[in-house]
Amino acid sequence: MEDPDGTLASVAQCIEQLRQNSSPVQEKEHSLRQLLELIDTRGNAFSAVGSHSQAVPVLVSLLRSGSLGVKMQAATVLGSLCKKENELRVKVLLGGCIPPLLGLLKSSSAEGQIAAAKTIYAVSQGDAKDHVGSKIFSTEGVVPVLWEQLEKGLKAGNVVDNLLTGALRNLSSSTEGFWSATIQAGGVDILVKLLKTGQPSTQANVCFLLACVMMEDASVCSRVLASEATKQLLKLLGSGNEASIRAEAAAALKSLSAQSKEARKEIANCNGIPSLINATIAPSKEFMQGEYAQALQENAMCALANISGGLSYVISSLGQSLESCNSPAQVADTLGALASALMIYDSKAETTRASDSMEIEQTLVKQFKPRLPFLVQERTIEALASLYGNAILSSKLANSDAKRLLVGLITMASNEVQDELIRSLLILCNNEGTLWHALQGREGIQLLIALLGLSSEQQQECAVALLCLLSNENDESKWAITAAGGIPPLVQILETGSAKAKEDSAVILGNLCNHSEDIRECVESADAVPALLWLLKNGSSNGKEIAAKTLNHLIHKSDTATISQLTALLTSDLPESKVYVLDALRSLLSVAPLSDMLREGSASNDAIETMIKILSSTKEETQAKSASALAGIFDLRKDLRESSIAGNTLWSVMKLLDVESENILVESSRCLAAIFLSIKENRDVAAVARDALPSLVVLASSSVLEVAEQAICALANLLLDGEVSEKAVPEEIILPATRVLREGMVSGKTHAAAAVARLLRSRRVDSALIGLINRTGTVIALVSFLESADSGSVATSEALNALAILSRSEGATGHIKPAWAVLAEFPNSITPIVSCIADATPLLQEKAIEILSRLCQSQPVILGNSIICASGCIASISKRVISSSNAMVKIGGAALLVCAAKVNRQRVVEELNESSSCARLIQSLVAMLSATDFSHLGEQGKDAISICRRIDEEGSNNGSERSTSTIYGTNITIWLLSALASHDNKSKIEMMEAGAVEVLTERISKCLSQYAQDYCTLKPVLFLRHLVLEEFMNLSVEEKS
Repeated sequence: MEDPDGTLASVAQCIEQLRQNSSPVQEKEHSLRQLLELIDTRGNAFSAVGSHSQAVPVLVSLLRSGSLGVKMQAATVLGSLCKKENELRVKVLLGGCIPPLLGLLKSSSAEGQIAAAKTIYAVSQGDAKDHVGSKIFSTEGVVPVLWEQLEKGLKAGNVVDNLLTGALRNLSSSTEGFWSATIQAGGVDILVKLLKTGQPSTQANVCFLLACVMMEDASVCSRVLASEATKQLLKLLGSGNEASIRAEAAAALKSLSAQSKEARKEIANCNGIPSLINATIAPSKEFMQGEYAQALQENAMCALANISGGLSYVISSLGQSLESCNSPAQVADTLGALASALMIYDSKAETTRASDSMEIEQTLVKQFKPRLPFLVQERTIEALASLYGNAILSSKLANSDAKRLLVGLITMASNEVQDELIRSLLILCNNEGTLWHALQGREGIQLLIALLGLSSEQQQECAVALLCLLSNENDESKWAITAAGGIPPLVQILETGSAKAKEDSAVILGNLCNHSEDIRECVESADAVPALLWLLKNGSSNGKEIAAKTLNHLIHKSDTATISQLTALLTSDLPESKVYVLDALRSLLSVAPLSDMLREGSASNDAIETMIKILSSTKEETQAKSASALAGIFDLRKDLRESSIAGNTLWSVMKLLDVESENILVESSRCLAAIFLSIKENRDVAAVARDALPSLVVLASSSVLEVAEQAICALANLLLDGEVSEKAVPEEIILPATRVLREGMVSGKTHAAAAVARLLRSRRVDSALIGLINRTGTVIALVSFLESADSGSVATSEALNALAILSRSEGATGHIKPAWAVLAEFPNSITPIVSCIADATPLLQEKAIEILSRLCQSQPVILGNSIICASGCIASISKRVISSSNAMVKIGGAALLVCAAKVNRQRVVEELNESSSCARLIQSLVAMLSATDFSHLGEQGKDAISICRRIDEEGSNNGSERSTSTIYGTNITIWLLSALASHDNKSKIEMMEAGAVEVLTERISKCLSQYAQDYCTLKPVLFLRHLVLEEFMNLSVEEKS
């Protein structure tokens, strides 16, 4: 090692001389003094001593067996080593220094005692994690010895008292059995004695130890009270004492009042409450700063709270006493104490007795009066700052953030500006307007922008934060900020302001960009991008997120320079997290021209290739976020999904399907789902994507719902490919899709419904598949999802698609019931589908009609009631019967209207008339009877859509009996015409004008000849003929009369 000044050699020489037993005492003392001088004066001497293997052993040996002078010098050197470095302190402890130090402390030499006390103090300066020191001090019985020496009243006097109480203070937090040893050694009595007779240098340590021992053992309090120490502690609160003593005395009073009821009375009787109040306001009045000032304030207020029954009582009492104060000085002191109480109010105080934040606020606001003394105004603002700065109390107040910021500006503003800001604060506090109105709109904006330039950092932060609140809440403020010239200073703050100011400035600029294209162009022209990129690279996690969002709002077109800089950040060391860089790139690449994206060497191409490359990063967060960003790009860009880039991305993403990270699995599945949206158009993607089916099937069955959900999303889009859909095993899709339908988020449920629909569409729905759907409860899961989805949404469409396919299935065989039959078993499941008829698009309405018409035979009453209760449903069904080109929809719609008419014929006709669709419906129904297009329904119509009708028959032995028949196909339209005709003559006339009589007569003739031998089939037809023709006969009779 280099030793230009000979320090290392000198240290080594000193230690070597100390090792030699033959050296005279004078030489050893000289070597020790020389060694101490080297440690104190040369920086590298300390490390040289510490690294010398023989240094500590030699020094401890001299401490044990040397002369008094040598022992003192050795102790001093060891103490110096302990002060410099904790590792050396532990080394000295392990070297066995404690026994000889205690021996030196017990010696008759005052100088020896001081040297020992100093080193004991130095070696005791470990923290609560100093387990080695704790064991050694406990094993060597250090604590009882120190108390014993204090009790004897050492010759060295107060210097040693201070060192020993300091050492005891150090040991109190780390030494095993400290408090029990202290109490057994009579430590409490010693502390009380030192409290009364000790010097100022000792009293802070004494008060600290007293406070701790009382909290450790409440029985100690009675001895403290008996010794009349209370008065002394109150005396030590006074301004004539050092801050540390006052703070520790307040801590002792806090402990005493917390542990003893008698103590609370004693403190009050000793006029302690005014003393404690004065202590809480001392930091403000005396301009105290530092940790002891804060400790004094908090400890004194806690003692007051203990005496008064809780902090809420103190706050309430101080607030009430403001009205009875006789002088401005008294008001100011009370407000100062109130400020202290509000500052330390915590969840414990809230649980004991909650304070009314609004009442406190109004009490303080009342203090703002004309010609208010400066000190009172200052203390009022200080108290309001404490109120708004307290998270618990401020959470109950409206606009607390704005009020806090206004108070912050008030404390720093000039007189004229201060008056304006106080007026704004009072408007907010009195609930007379929003922040925008409180600041007088544009005038307030101009004031805040003026404060951005020549103000202090703290004032700038408050002004920017207020502008940020305004831009979040009020649209007018955004143009006001722009018009007042706010954009350039905001960009300047983004470049040079504090971390908080930069973040708020970025939020404001983002809000401005998001408000209008004109303002966005203004921000763009102010050259904010470089500063945002700096924040993205170097800011806090919150700052990076804000920068990314603002860049998203700011950049609406491809910007080559920005893309290149962001790409460089992806591969650089900073920022360590690439999350927000990827967010920004996703936004930029979502609008980049496809030609740029595909051109090798372009900024856009480099960027997306880098994003694909880092999918194989060693950092999980980067892999997941890259997959997420790519998912966002492909989801937005159909042109990119159909390009070669989609295929390149697909290969890399599929490799991630086998990793263990749930986050990566979720995002990679999300990315695949986006790419697969164009699987029909990109056959290269389709060829590769088919290999992903097994992996996605496994993930879809994951116990982690989010993983399963995203896998189902990917599978749903993969099933757009016909070949995949045909090869898929139904059970592997239906089971996980049904789970997602029950438990997933809206997007996952939508894709799950789509997966079911696409799977069913690609194959014949046979008994095995129906059995699977029945076992898994897929139909009810689809209906439950439908209930929570918005009518007309993609979610509704996918759910109805799946249900409609199931309703068209040929049915089941043997013991397996049709899949849609479960709707009849759970009548409440009908309502969400009925709602779709009223609100959805025509295509979705037709699907809902198809599904519901299957239930007309099993649940006509419940179905009818649901249709009647759903506003606009009857009119919507009528429109589909009139306009649809689908025969099954027309017949199904007619059947649904029959069910509704059976429940409330009057309501049906009224709604048809209100929607002006009754006449057109009649015309459509008559046209259906005469059209040949409906003849193909045949027995299929009977199985699909039918209604039961009870018919009275004459001639039985009992006079008459009721029989049940099934009406299906176009006979349902006859039944509906009958129902309409029986309501009023207007409907009958419209039917006659539509040619209903001729059509019915012809149809009945055909039926008579066709089914003459089949009375069962003929019976319902004859019954319907009877109904309709009877109505027309009644009309004729009425007209003649």
